[in-house]
Amino acid sequence: MQYLWDTLDKTADGAHIRYTIIDVEQLWWMGFVDTQRVSLEEWTRIFDPYLQKDGSYLLNRDQFLSLEDYRYKGEIRIPFDARLINEGKYTDDGLEDLIEASIAPSCGLPPENLNSFFAELKEEFRQSDGLILIEMPAKLRIKALIDEHPSPLRNLEVMLDGMLASKGPDMMAEVGEAKAGAATAQAAIQASRFSAKPTTRAEEKAKGLEALQKSRRPKASGEVDGVDKVEVRKIRRSRKGVRG
Repeated sequence: MQYLWDTLDKTADGAHIRYTIIDVEQLWWMGFVDTQRVSLEEWTRIFDPYLQKDGSYLLNRDQFLSLEDYRYKGEIRIPFDARLINEGKYTDDGLEDLIEASIAPSCGLPPENLNSFFAELKEEFRQSDGLILIEMPAKLRIKALIDEHPSPLRNLEVMLDGMLASKGPDMMAEVGEAKAGAATAQAAIQASRFSAKPTTRAEEKAKGLEALQKSRRPKASGEVDGVDKVEVRKIRRSRKGVRG
């Protein structure tokens, strides 16, 4: 968090950062917050003590560092690609396993909406033998669902994947060589989420890359100040897409 604090634009006194409600909500949706523990409503209430007369939120260093308690610290996987689901006939249980392991974590819809979607999909693609045929038409429907309703974790995974891909093989090699690489990249992403004003996707990505480049400055110990290390093994491949 100290690393993130150092990257943020400060107010004129150099001792505070200022957020709008849009910034606060964006942090939740872009994966900074552990959304399994903290709902969006709970997250916005955390900022109530910092509310100003103009509707913005003003935080000093200690107040900002206290947000560490709510930060997402779990695994960051390669984004799930529905087009790579193994094709074939699925049992209901087999498809449910796939939904639970790969699709639900990537989709931001409430469970009841997700269940309704798959109830319709099962009905449409169920065969005379009772099995569900999953081929490209069904996979593209699932892909569109995730693209239109990504979860906060999905947004974080996509941003990290895009940053690594944009740096090419050299960046991937560096991540493989330095165990602090994953933490550095995640911190850079999360720093880019702490913008002073709402930004476009392109501008956000550019800021994330700029933060990443700054974070790659050599350090004797191979560590990043103020950022917990995340081992490379925590950047894992996409969740399974196996047949039932």
